[in-house]
Amino acid sequence: MSSRQTHRRGYPGLEDIETWPVPDVLAMGESERQDFERKKAAIDQYSQGSSFNDIERATTLSRQYVGYLLRRCTQIHSNGYPVGYFALLKGRHTVAVRRNSLDKIESGRALPGALQALFSKYPDLQETMYKLVVNKVPPESKRADYRLSWHHIHEIFLGQCNLLGIEPPSYPFCSGSQGRYALENWGRRMISEHQVSKSSSLNARAYDRYVGRGPPSRVFERVEVDGHALDINWTLEVPSLNGDGIIYCKISRLWLIALLEVRSGAAIGYSLSIGRNYNASDVTCAVQSSLVPWKPRQLTLSTISYKPGECLPNALMPELSYVCYDELWLDNAKSHLSDLFLTMLERTVNAVPVFGPKASPNVRPHIEMLFDLIEEAGIHCLPGTTGSHPKDPRKSGKNEERFILKLDVLLDLIDLLIVRYNTGIAPGTTISRNEVLKRAVMRETNIFRRVPQNKRELCTKYSIFEESQIGQDRGRPILRWKNARYDGPGLHSHSNLVGQRVLVMASQDLRKIEVVLLKDGSSLGELVVEKRWRDTPHTVFTRTALRSMMTNHGFVRHAADIPLAVRAHIEKEVVEKGRQQRLLARLLREQQSNSKVEMKSVSPDASTPPGISGELAKNNTSHSFSKHSEPDVLDALIDKLGTTYR
Repeated sequence: MSSRQTHRRGYPGLEDIETWPVPDVLAMGESERQDFERKKAAIDQYSQGSSFNDIERATTLSRQYVGYLLRRCTQIHSNGYPVGYFALLKGRHTVAVRRNSLDKIESGRALPGALQALFSKYPDLQETMYKLVVNKVPPESKRADYRLSWHHIHEIFLGQCNLLGIEPPSYPFCSGSQGRYALENWGRRMISEHQVSKSSSLNARAYDRYVGRGPPSRVFERVEVDGHALDINWTLEVPSLNGDGIIYCKISRLWLIALLEVRSGAAIGYSLSIGRNYNASDVTCAVQSSLVPWKPRQLTLSTISYKPGECLPNALMPELSYVCYDELWLDNAKSHLSDLFLTMLERTVNAVPVFGPKASPNVRPHIEMLFDLIEEAGIHCLPGTTGSHPKDPRKSGKNEERFILKLDVLLDLIDLLIVRYNTGIAPGTTISRNEVLKRAVMRETNIFRRVPQNKRELCTKYSIFEESQIGQDRGRPILRWKNARYDGPGLHSHSNLVGQRVLVMASQDLRKIEVVLLKDGSSLGELVVEKRWRDTPHTVFTRTALRSMMTNHGFVRHAADIPLAVRAHIEKEVVEKGRQQRLLARLLREQQSNSKVEMKSVSPDASTPPGISGELAKNNTSHSFSKHSEPDVLDALIDKLGTTYR
């Protein structure tokens, strides 16, 4: 079609359609890209002379809608050129710039844009109000007052208008609210823009610092660590303590804490946590797993197995175990700032922690890539996933069938995902990530720091290092630590121990600890916790939670076994009210040596197992058995990993 014909059809500007810039479709989502390409095809067909009927048959867009798109695309931008294809994007409406005429101030009416016109006439007033709204600094003051409400801000605004000689019927005094609503809307917009700008500035500085330092020059120079929430929709089957039946706990979140070596891209350690969030002990377990040689799990299913070379790097060769890294990149999460974690890091790896802002994937891109692959090639492929976003078609609905999965199979799956990721090709090479680390050590061109031989036992045995003070009970020395009393022969073999500072070394299980005097380094040997905490394994997280419950419910204070007594109480709450399911699941993980844990779904047609109340059974009626068995789904999933990670 000629340019003259195009102009005659009422849309000047189409003659330059070949010069219109095209938005980047690779940066769009799938639905957004399809919508854009359909609209673009309609515009292109019209410019080539196709009729509206032909366009509607090809794109399903009506004549009226195509005309609307043509008017938008040919609208002239402020730069003098047509808006073009960018007008086809959602949210890219071209709106005429509002003219903030100064006549609006003196019109005697509250017109749209009057506040902006006022600020245009009095720029000093706008600057004063910006400092007041964003920085909370009142006029004639240099100190911020964070107690200011919008009522106070509006009063100051009217006072500043009076000082400038603005009187009725000029704006804002001609408004019923005297401009308060317009001022509040403008202020909230300024606060939002300031926060976005501040966040972007922090992320940009962190990213510049990351890029400015350049990539690491050798392996184990830089390691990234972070935790990632795997959103799932499974049910945990918990055998009751008294053998009364089965209790069902819904698990909606599983945390994966991983360490990744940046140079090779290999995952060198990881740990799992069930709950709302992970804590410092979970990060400590991940660091320990990066040092201690990895051992293959006894896989529950006989249809899946480890392939040759699938392991963590510390099990590949002896020289890769107990290797210390120089820098540990992590964000400002509370679990990363905990003294428990930082002390353990200093006493074992002795790496320099490099903190960065949270929710900044560009600062630590390698660990984020690992999490994306774990989700896309693992969790999202299983039934019961919540998907990556609310509209994800893989998301399991309320009445959709749940996946039958035992806890041991779940742990096997995560381990297989991690080790198979390490056998994938490292970026920029033709060998696996594990092989990159292996060859770097075999070349012997660099000197790697390793945990000294005499400290390796402490790395595997203890993960908590904390200072405390010896007290007394009825004249006898006693150690009170983490809300429990510890005693042992070492406290009575020395004299004048009361008031002495000691170093407490403990594992994840707090029933036994080792104590060393700080003044001379002499060991007081192993101490054992008091009897009511002694019989059942428990961690720092569990003891803190149980002590909080003991404060509110004194009935377990004199129990013979506090962890089991509280677990029995939580089981009752889960059965009757459905509460504390997450804490019960975590207790099961710690006490799994005493009970067998399984992941199962609940069939609405099956009879209610003994020990489950009607309310709990009612809450679980939305579950049903999956049509897929574990071996079938996991076999296909594990086979898929070999190509996905490459």
